[in-house]
Formats: sequence, structure tokens, C-alpha cells
Amino acid sequence: MSQIGELLWGTGVAHSVMLLAFVIAAGITFGRIKIGGISLGMTMVLFVGIAMSHFGFRMEHSVLHFVREFGLILFVYAVGLQVGPGFFSSFK
Repeated sequence: MSQIGELLWGTGVAHSVMLLAFVIAAGITFGRIKIGGISLGMTMVLFVGIAMSHFGFRMEHSVLHFVREFGLILFVYAVGLQVGPGFFSSFK
């Protein structure tokens, strides 16, 4: 039982990954709810993350740094895939 408690309330890498997965899953789930015909979609992931931080949940700094860098890498990769095919044809 102590392993589950450490996973939920600890400070290790496993706790950080579990917290990140929970925030993403809860944000996507809450983002599907429509109120007055409007749903916030992926924006709810940000709001759930802000709420979890407000209630004292923190991630380990090394995991936070990895997620930040990995997100930047994925963004640059996606932009490269989108712009890449037309890049050399723009020089003609």
C-alpha cells in the first residue's frame, strides 16, 4: 500500500509521470463537456494543470524539463513536416 501512496503523494519521477498523465486525461475528458453549446477542448488540459498546481501538486524539475524540451522538439518537427515540401520550390 505504501507504493500506491508514494505514487499518488510522493515526489519521485513516477509521481510526476502519473500526475502528468492524470492532468492530460482529465483535461481531455473535461474538454469534451459542452456547456451552452461551447466546449473548451484542449484548453481544459491547461486549466486542469493550473488547478492541480493550485492544490499543491508539483512535478520533479527533471521531468518538467524533459517534457518542455520534448514538446519543443515535437513542435519543430511538425512545423518542418508542414513547411518542408514547399521550402525549396519557393526559391524558383
